[in-house]
Amino acid sequence: MRKSYIILLLICISQTIFGQEIGRKILRGRIVADSIEVENLTVYNISSNIGAITDLDGKFSINARATDTLYIQGLSYDSKKYVLTDKDFWLPVLEIKLKVRITELNEVIITPYTLTGILEVDTKRIQVYGDGFSKIDAKVVKNYEDDVRTKAPLNIALSNNLAQTGVNFMLIGKGIANLLGIKGNSKANSERVFEQRRIRYIQSKSFSEHMHERFSNNFFTETLKIKNESIPMFMSFAELNVYELSPLLKSENELKLIEYLVIKAKEFKLQ
Repeated sequence: MRKSYIILLLICISQTIFGQEIGRKILRGRIVADSIEVENLTVYNISSNIGAITDLDGKFSINARATDTLYIQGLSYDSKKYVLTDKDFWLPVLEIKLKVRITELNEVIITPYTLTGILEVDTKRIQVYGDGFSKIDAKVVKNYEDDVRTKAPLNIALSNNLAQTGVNFMLIGKGIANLLGIKGNSKANSERVFEQRRIRYIQSKSFSEHMHERFSNNFFTETLKIKNESIPMFMSFAELNVYELSPLLKSENELKLIEYLVIKAKEFKLQ
């Protein structure tokens, strides 16, 4: 009798496990974000305890079914839960958008006791670090009137790194730049490098691939009214060079991209 109970229990457990997996199939998806760095993000199916990792293009494959919950997370993005529906499995590639995580600095509160208002006292409290400040003594306060009485007038027509107050502003500027790690226009340089990387990424794929990543096949057949067999010809007709395509692929210009495709579809059908 005891053996019968054990056998019955094993059958129930196996049916439960089999019932959890039945109906699941491979879901192909892609993570989309404002930044192109979407590699090595974790896609976890909470319902089945199965996980996947995105590749360089943000693509992943995972066993899932409708009503399963996907949990996507990455260091630079806000984590997101996505509940699957039957419609998601109709798409060749399901796209899930993530928002870039914005890091906010802690609030700094300046109290009346932070500074006294007395220059000689406050400068002694200032701590300076870095090689750029090695020659600057913030505790020494020089008066312009004393220099006038003891020294000859400065010839301001000549090149002189020292201002008439005796403070070397060029040295101070270099010290601040070294302390902050500023070399030239770093913001402009970083924006240029990012744009160059983005252009190379766009060039790595054809116009048709970019469009199919953003729009389903139904968009071309139902919305644009392009016959399925004519879609490749339409892609060639509407193709743009990389510099024209680049701004349209930005998330904030998605409506402009759709408007462009609608206009080109009308021109294509008039041929």
